[in-house]
Amino acid sequence: MTYQLDLDRCARLLQQVTDAIAADAPHHARNATVPELIDQVHAVNAIAEPRLRAELQALYPAIGWRDEDSAAFDDAAPHWVYDPIDGAYHYLQGLPLWSASLALVADGRAVAAIVYDPALGEMFMAQAGEGARSATAPLRVSPKTELAAAVAGTAVPPRLQAGVQAQQEALCLLTAVAPKVFVLRPMAATSLQLAYVAAGRLDVYWETGNDAADWLAGALLVREAGGLATALDGGGLGPDSRGIVAGNGELVRQLRAATGIPSRVSLA
Repeated sequence: MTYQLDLDRCARLLQQVTDAIAADAPHHARNATVPELIDQVHAVNAIAEPRLRAELQALYPAIGWRDEDSAAFDDAAPHWVYDPIDGAYHYLQGLPLWSASLALVADGRAVAAIVYDPALGEMFMAQAGEGARSATAPLRVSPKTELAAAVAGTAVPPRLQAGVQAQQEALCLLTAVAPKVFVLRPMAATSLQLAYVAAGRLDVYWETGNDAADWLAGALLVREAGGLATALDGGGLGPDSRGIVAGNGELVRQLRAATGIPSRVSLA
């Protein structure tokens, strides 16, 4: 089934909810324990999710709802996947470069996406087959073809949350890739860094782990901006995928080769 979305209206709703939680950001995490930090994130989510869900279901009652932890890649029924705070520790520390993301998923893939940066007031949007855009202009991935000239983004997961092995894997790949790129800028929430790839601000992005639900919105932005977003081994993004790499086709090929991860598909 095809839905005629008013993507700009959905974006305004996302902006309203996100601006409200940004205004109430606690900014006192420096003295908090890890469990206290997690509790604060859950408390904010508990405020934001019901509000946006109610607004969207009033507009589109036939579309279901899942939070990022319950996104179903095998569910054909259309549903929203919402992350109120991507980059939660930035938010709690009073840092910018966190974002909110919203994706409409049908048949296991994102068909619409919005990423909003409340610090700069920037909105990034895409619908499958219709391209990607900001509030003012179309988005297009970087045209660079040499990884050695690329500004690359990445993320290293927190040890206590992801585990020692996951963090070590991320650091090993960082060590392998860093000498191959011009400069690394691991600077923002994943969805926002993927939006920057779509906008051509970052040339390429990679991340380890299997947080496929977190990548839904940003990956669609990249694809609709003319780029690729795949697992690090070249496979599709899903609950069993190993990491993500995003950029134009040539930079994705070169970065995947630089990681040394065996490829599921040809790098040629």
